[in-house]
Amino acid sequence: MASARTILLLGCWLARHSGVWGGHEFLKPTIWVSPSRVVALRGNVTIRCEGRYLGMEFVLRKAGHPNQQVQSVVPEGKMAEFPITSVGQEDGGSYTCNYRSIMEPSRSSYPSDPVEIIVGEPSYPKPSIFGIPSKGVSLGESVSIWCKGQRESVQFVLNKDGRHIQSVDSDLLALFPINNVSREDGGNYNCSYHSRSEPFAVSDPSDPVELVVRDPSLPRPNISLSPTGVMAPGADVTVRCQGQLRDVRFFLYKAGDLNPQQHMDPAGAGAEFRIPSLGRQQEGNYSCSYRPRSEPFVSSQPSDTVKLVVAEPSYPKPSISLLSPSSKVSLRGAVSVRCSGQRQGMRFVLNKEGRHFPPVDSDGSEVVFHISNMSREDGGNYSCSYHSRSEPFAMSYPSDPMELVVTDPSLPRPNISLSPTGVTAPGADVTIRCQGQLRDVRFFLHKAGDLNPQGQMDPAGDRAEFRIPTVGRQHGGSYSCSYRPRSEPFVSSEPSEIVQLVVVEPSYPKPNISGIPSGGVSLGAAVTIWCWGQHPGVRFVLNKEGRHYPPVDSDRFEAEFLISNVSREDGGNYSCSYHSKSKPFAVSYPSDPVELVVRGAWIWPRKEANILGDKLLSHGVLRRQHNPPPRPQTPLPRRILPHNSF
Repeated sequence: MASARTILLLGCWLARHSGVWGGHEFLKPTIWVSPSRVVALRGNVTIRCEGRYLGMEFVLRKAGHPNQQVQSVVPEGKMAEFPITSVGQEDGGSYTCNYRSIMEPSRSSYPSDPVEIIVGEPSYPKPSIFGIPSKGVSLGESVSIWCKGQRESVQFVLNKDGRHIQSVDSDLLALFPINNVSREDGGNYNCSYHSRSEPFAVSDPSDPVELVVRDPSLPRPNISLSPTGVMAPGADVTVRCQGQLRDVRFFLYKAGDLNPQQHMDPAGAGAEFRIPSLGRQQEGNYSCSYRPRSEPFVSSQPSDTVKLVVAEPSYPKPSISLLSPSSKVSLRGAVSVRCSGQRQGMRFVLNKEGRHFPPVDSDGSEVVFHISNMSREDGGNYSCSYHSRSEPFAMSYPSDPMELVVTDPSLPRPNISLSPTGVTAPGADVTIRCQGQLRDVRFFLHKAGDLNPQGQMDPAGDRAEFRIPTVGRQHGGSYSCSYRPRSEPFVSSEPSEIVQLVVVEPSYPKPNISGIPSGGVSLGAAVTIWCWGQHPGVRFVLNKEGRHYPPVDSDRFEAEFLISNVSREDGGNYSCSYHSKSKPFAVSYPSDPVELVVRGAWIWPRKEANILGDKLLSHGVLRRQHNPPPRPQTPLPRRILPHNSF
């Protein structure tokens, strides 16, 4: 039986070697330099130190450095990186690293083997790198990367993503083979070289090249061209690439070009590459592929190729129109689009902003395209073209665009109103209001007989006001309005009811207007504006720069309009007019304008002004005037009737 002394000594030995006590208790880490231990002056280099445990602090030391410590890092994983940017001569030397427990700093590892950084002034031109196919290398195949310099007796270094991969001693040209290519081999590569006999004679790194690994197990995508056939310069072409996987990045390639033409990260399993305003330089063979976004250097096999042919048009452009009286079509309804050319026996193509419908052959000079079960996505700008069936290079220019709007009955119908109402004299100021229930919409004003809207407006709220200043006879007619959500510019509400704007030549002389003090009216006061004409029993209307007050019927020659509690918004130019109640076409010219100036001692924001006014009222400083004084029985020309003293 072992003695107690023997057991104690054995326990101490096990504790020391298992890391229970302090000292060098962990295995030494691995250290290396990327992209190369030989670095050009002002270049960049990274020292990497990798241990075996998590929760460690890594320390980098340089021989001869004060305290022999350069910096320390606590990484998330088991490897720490120590980047050195814009390297100077003082950064050259021998480095080691070790790591220690964050919880118990006295427990540390043995130091790593030393690694030396050699800093040299770039005295050689950068090499060229080549040999990687532009469309990638299939999984399991081999690839040879070549690095060509301009000096003999040098050592070439291959780097991948800033990490040193291989070194080769060679003259002028070095070969770096990669056998049995794996996913991990994908990435960005560059190379450099330095003299074997003069370590400070180095080159700048080459330009980077990309190695993409093609995985045959990824489903190959399909590619299509729309429209098909020969394209005219200026046409809009879409190349579609359809895969089977989501969360991928698609790439479009053109034969002869090393780099992709475009790339796209779609939400689904397909991508559309649009080529607008097609030119002859876009002619050629196209293919596509995709890469999982989680593996940016792993690719599918390329699709088949499609050929894009561009030729100068030899036929004039066709005309496009709807076989309906309106450019609006109800949701889930049907529409027919007519395309008329100037040649017989052509093939016609209908296009919508990158979407191309199946072509239709015609024995005549026009065709009709039918679109049934209209959806929101069917709204947009359409054009058409045609080309010969027997001569593929004989084609037309595209037609002018035509707008197709889809009407959605589920959108609340807006209301419309005209102010002033009734018959309007030439030169009057008229406002057409369109009131909806939704915000963030665009309102459109329509006039019967005109295909295009009279106006459009993007108000901040749910109402738009279309002002028609100085009305003329050409403005008379029936008006309606509609709106479209700004997020869906080709989806519209149903039109409102119709209002009739009647413009006739006045048969009554213009009235007089008075009652506004020449010195202005104080904020919060009240004022009465008088309007009188030369005919009794008429309807008077007061107007203020597009705002029309409720009309007043009078059995006498005049009418009064009371404005109580005058606000800043009440300031402006006023005029009035009148028309017969029994003869709607008997109207007057508008009066000469008069100006209402609102006086205020201070310019307060409305909220603060209201608060201040309430405080003054509560302390008796101000008194509200609830009942204005009675108006005089007989109005006088240019009579001023303020309701408080100034």
